[in-house]
Amino acid sequence: MTRIDDEQRLNRKEAEFWDRQEEAIQQLYDRPHDWRFIPALANRIVRGRENYTRRLIAKHRGEIGRVLDIGCGSGWCVHACAEIGIVGVGVDVSGKKIETAQRQAVERGLADKCTFAVADIMELDIEAYGGKVDLLFATSSLHHLPGLGQKLPLLVERLLRPGGYMLFCEPHFEGMAPGLQKFIWGLANGRLTRNLFDHEFFAEVTRESQSAAEEGDADYNLRSESPAGLEFFGEEPVMAEILRKLPGCKLLEERYYHAFAGHLTNAFYVFMKSKVVRGLFRCSFPLLVFADDFMCRFRWVNRHAQEGVWFLRYDGKG
Repeated sequence: MTRIDDEQRLNRKEAEFWDRQEEAIQQLYDRPHDWRFIPALANRIVRGRENYTRRLIAKHRGEIGRVLDIGCGSGWCVHACAEIGIVGVGVDVSGKKIETAQRQAVERGLADKCTFAVADIMELDIEAYGGKVDLLFATSSLHHLPGLGQKLPLLVERLLRPGGYMLFCEPHFEGMAPGLQKFIWGLANGRLTRNLFDHEFFAEVTRESQSAAEEGDADYNLRSESPAGLEFFGEEPVMAEILRKLPGCKLLEERYYHAFAGHLTNAFYVFMKSKVVRGLFRCSFPLLVFADDFMCRFRWVNRHAQEGVWFLRYDGKG
């Protein structure tokens, strides 16, 4: 089997995973396995990052008339851009996600400024959607592309006009700070505290996830990483290094988020059985997020951040 065949196989599995997830999305919210599925907490955790990206777009609004969202999911970026008059195109391999994005655009009265397509971004005919755009956007999708370091320059050249911008929000893979990991695992396995944690649910989310994806035709564990995420587990691209070396591009801004708020939310809320601990955690949560956002301004902390935001300009001379 050739590399192209392997990538096509992985792309089909990826599309099927996200289709199934969208169909079961309410079940995941009803019994969240990660802080991102608890809207009341997740919205506060990501607020700093989202406000930052919105400010970047607003700052360059005069130069941005059209945006292309790579791996758009349910289309939140395209919708947000449409609200300030920017025409958006959202692309995703999942037909179910695109259906949701289109429906929400209609419900919010934004359909005239939003276009969505089910496609592999490597095969997208950008001329069919008005030609090259002014802004390329991606949230947690680029790192799933095999050979990203070789593919991204080709995507930029084909999809983005010279002088255009890129805004990418992607995972940062330095990993949880060792001290924080030791603290959480110490409590989760301590003789006096281990019964507070839901170890059975944690095992369901972690141990079974990779084996489910490796079985190929078996049902995917929707609480796990997607097939592409599992395929490159432990080998994820170091996004900062790739973007700093991107031909013909200048890195304008770089910022990191979520060094410990997400990890602590999973430990003391998602996998926590004690209602008392959960209640105390909710009370301290606003201060925790504030401290997290502030601390991520320091290099020794942001190396362990879960997500990074990179803003670049393309001069077209790569």
